[in-house]
Amino acid sequence: MRFFNTEGPVRPEMHYVLPPLERWDLDEVLRMIEQQKYFLLHAPRQTGKTSCLLALMERLNRDGHYLAVYANLETAQAARENIALAMTDIVQTIAAEARLEHGDTGLYELADEMLARNAPTRALREFLTQWSERSERPLVLFLDEVDALVGDTLVSLLRQLRGGYRQRPRSFPNTIVLCGVRDLRDYRIHASSEDEPITGGSAFNIKAKSLRLGDFNAEEVTTLLAEHTQETGQVFTPEALARVWTLTLGQPWLVNALAYECCFELPAGRDRAHPIDADLIDQAKENLILRRVTHLDQLADKLREPRVRRIIEPMLAGNALGEIPTDERDYLIDLGLLRRVNGGSLAVANPIYREVLPRTLASGAGRWTPCRKSAQSGSPQQASSTPRRCSRPSSASGVSMARPCSAARPITKSRRIWC
Repeated sequence: MRFFNTEGPVRPEMHYVLPPLERWDLDEVLRMIEQQKYFLLHAPRQTGKTSCLLALMERLNRDGHYLAVYANLETAQAARENIALAMTDIVQTIAAEARLEHGDTGLYELADEMLARNAPTRALREFLTQWSERSERPLVLFLDEVDALVGDTLVSLLRQLRGGYRQRPRSFPNTIVLCGVRDLRDYRIHASSEDEPITGGSAFNIKAKSLRLGDFNAEEVTTLLAEHTQETGQVFTPEALARVWTLTLGQPWLVNALAYECCFELPAGRDRAHPIDADLIDQAKENLILRRVTHLDQLADKLREPRVRRIIEPMLAGNALGEIPTDERDYLIDLGLLRRVNGGSLAVANPIYREVLPRTLASGAGRWTPCRKSAQSGSPQQASSTPRRCSRPSSASGVSMARPCSAARPITKSRRIWC
């Protein structure tokens, strides 16, 4: 039986899935590849970026005109600014992925040779040059988690790719797609070799375009949930479908997580004769928040960044933002924390995030725990009718973290006080 996926790329034989290649303008993407463009794909975490890249790789390899390879560069993050170690990891990762996808074991020897013969600051460029010249088909390379790299390592990667760009397609990849959470404009690379931060645009000024993968629309949410109904006969009531959309506004991970919790975790939902109703959706939402699932916990980590707090704190307090640089606003949109509404104003991306963020701030960024107090009269854990305030140290930026816990009241009929 297939299920709703919340971990890693989708696999249609295992997961309910919307066709990944239908989530972006495939004609535009194929046209840029035909025109030998280098471009970016970015979107918040767990929205389907990797699934789209893998589906495109399979499409290109099946068509037979290009030789496409996907490589995740995240393991090189541990090298920090050790360029020699990082480039060794990157080159060997690409060679390993090419072997898995195409059976090309000769790239291991080529990787070792290029790493031995060249300085770390040009080893990747020479590896891609030699590989391109050996290949009978133009190379298309998808590099994922690029923005996980830091400092001189990221600068070296971008500059080596830029250095080989004019040699394409005969002696360098026909197309390279960089993928990550942030747009290139948000890269502020603090390299130890430089006095001032380097912007991504200056280090990689050959980018043709930045594509952003969006959330599901309401119709797509309904279509995804209907796959479960078609496979099991278990229906989502109209109220439940509307509730999923209201709570998530189509954020892909949240949609899948709510549906999985309802259909595969909650005892009532595991009974396929029992329809999934709005009450089950609300119960699933509460469970996800109480368990501090990884996706929601990552929000707390982002709130540690001063430029994130500068915008989120006044928004949640209902205060005017004042003068905030455009690039900082765009950064929060790229992270998926905010969305633009009504022609340009900002709002928290969805009601679930809107519920989690105040809890995080009220308990200090990076930590949030529920005070499990019932508001029911006569309960052994009876709560005061006066909103309690959380006594927490001020933030590093000097903004007091004391605020009424009632500001983080859950979006359900049951009421809890959070601190």
